Amino acid sequence: MNPPEEEGAWLETNGNRHILHGTCSVGRGAANTLVLDLPRVSRIHALIQLQNIGEFWLVDLGSSNGTFLNKRRVHQPVRLHDQDKILIGGKQFIFREPEEISPEYQTTIADRTIQEIEKVPCWLLVADIVDFTALIRSLVSERLAALVGGWFATCRKVIEEHDGTINKYLGDGILAYWHESDTTPEGIAATIDALKKAQALEEPRFRFIFHFGPVAIGGVASLGEESLMGMEVNFAFRLEKLAAALGEACGLSDAASSKLEGLVPSRRLGDFEMKGFVRKRTFFVV
Repeated sequence: MNPPEEEGAWLETNGNRHILHGTCSVGRGAANTLVLDLPRVSRIHALIQLQNIGEFWLVDLGSSNGTFLNKRRVHQPVRLHDQDKILIGGKQFIFREPEEISPEYQTTIADRTIQEIEKVPCWLLVADIVDFTALIRSLVSERLAALVGGWFATCRKVIEEHDGTINKYLGDGILAYWHESDTTPEGIAATIDALKKAQALEEPRFRFIFHFGPVAIGGVASLGEESLMGMEVNFAFRLEKLAAALGEACGLSDAASSKLEGLVPSRRLGDFEMKGFVRKRTFFVV
């Protein structure tokens, strides 16, 4: 199939189109990509986040009046499909992506991206809400949406204020990164401090880990996104699962701990086997 045209995805309302070039923030504030000056719209209301190749996800950011997809309130990131109806502050948008990106085209793009890949030293952050399934069962939809959306908004604010980039919003978590050239160990230490302050709030409980290593980065400029790939990304997710199994709220890989020595108080918890990795790796808790 031919590559999607530049207007591959857009929001449609009253015959007007808002073309989606990468991630789009929606809200009443002037800094948003799509400004909606309406009484029931929050200053920073929602995101339409581009993830992977041609996938758009809708994320509510703890808005007061909610974000609705096909008449249901959004309480965690959800993928958008052609003709989906989005309601924000009483204004309806129809998401259009009529030419679905096929698996074959995704493979073509991925192959081309791999050829253009470079390995870049990066800091990786994986954050995850604790006992998310239990949270879903215990809260009504409106309360759950406000709580989870507020958490995503808090994490986004901390990450972006410290020069980081969110690569993916997961069902109950976040993957973010910093090019080493765009930050310093002191900057990462400040990010950890800010996230730990957020952990001190009552709800929701969440954990996070930091890792440092050479990350395979490739991008499709026309799709407005950067893809993170490789073993270091896999390792970061394994490390978060280890933190969950150990009941730890904040962890560091051996590489991250070494880079942050003297900046972040931490203690060595032990050496652990990680699925898919040959040797044991040391885990530090903050």
